[in-house]
Amino acid sequence: MTSRPVLVQKFGGTSVATAERRQQVVEHVRRARDGGHDVAIVVSAMGRRGDPYATDTLLDLLRGDGGAVDPRDYTLVFVTGEMIAAAVMAQALKRAGIPAVGLTGAQARLYTDGHPIEADIVEIDVRRVRAHLERGDVPVITGGQGVCRDTLDFTTLGRGASDTSGVAFGVALGADQVEIFTDVDGVAIVDPRIVPEARWLSRVSYACMHEMARFGAKVIHPRAVAAGRDGRTPIVVRSTFTTNARTYIGDVEDELPIVGLTTLTPMATAVLAAGAVSTATRAVWERQLVIMSLVDAESGAVVAGVQADRARDLERALHESGVAADGWLSPQAWVSIVGDPLALDVGLSRGRDCLAREDVAVAHHERSERRVTFVVSASDAERAVRALYRDIAVALGPAA
Repeated sequence: MTSRPVLVQKFGGTSVATAERRQQVVEHVRRARDGGHDVAIVVSAMGRRGDPYATDTLLDLLRGDGGAVDPRDYTLVFVTGEMIAAAVMAQALKRAGIPAVGLTGAQARLYTDGHPIEADIVEIDVRRVRAHLERGDVPVITGGQGVCRDTLDFTTLGRGASDTSGVAFGVALGADQVEIFTDVDGVAIVDPRIVPEARWLSRVSYACMHEMARFGAKVIHPRAVAAGRDGRTPIVVRSTFTTNARTYIGDVEDELPIVGLTTLTPMATAVLAAGAVSTATRAVWERQLVIMSLVDAESGAVVAGVQADRARDLERALHESGVAADGWLSPQAWVSIVGDPLALDVGLSRGRDCLAREDVAVAHHERSERRVTFVVSASDAERAVRALYRDIAVALGPAA
């Protein structure tokens, strides 16, 4: 076993997209090693749609004729983006004098349940990764992918799941913490693109961050938060491009009574009869199809939704489950307030009053232990979020 503490760093697609940005990754790795850590890094595919090696650009090669895509072909193309990024990033580290080795999910021995597109991790055998660390290498591991142990077929952990790979390797290696590097300074209460004056959080609990990630905070994947929580491994979200601001996610008291105001939009939304779908089925829908659902606090109706461009996935799920929708709503926004249970008691009534003052109609709402979600028209989404944030900011008082 390596005698130095281990740090796992995960870098997103924008962080490794250009030579200049990859050099910043090199410096983050160098600082961590100079600070006494053995470092393993996990990388996403380089850039975003339109960039030549981004995942969506590569997948467009399969989608060009508009026909159905075989899941196995989808997976084979999907995993290549991270492989390219791992090779290029390993070379950049070597050029800078830092020994490194690129590893696919198979070579890093991340084993999954075999589901081709939304696989679950069943085991990580870290012996090879640890051997590289003991030799002084930096393993550069492809994010979001693994293999089925029996067939060695590649599988993916889903879109955005490089975060999950990073945290899972951190847990398996007994890392001090996992750093998730992205293009923002950490976790804000609300999307700064909607509310530029949004307050940034220095710390947030696993429980609240998981709800924020499930219901629209895109800075970290919900399964990554769950992996950190289950493995008792802290996660730090920080920017690749600065060394200052960051958000600590762990077994901590939340910094504020209300820590999140998140949005899923536009959502194709179906209303089902109370009890029409079991809790177990709803969990499978969310895990494998990213179909979200809630139970209306007043009627008990099940409200199910998916991003509008994937409405057919929801229609198919309903058909396969033998469930008919009582009705479909025009594209909706699911706006959620996340925080302390006591604060949400007040947040629910204040939120409804706030939206009423703004003339924003609430079609459905759910109250869970750490979340209140309002279903409103997608056309009202940004207006609703800004109004709710103003109300929350007043309740929280000035930033320290």
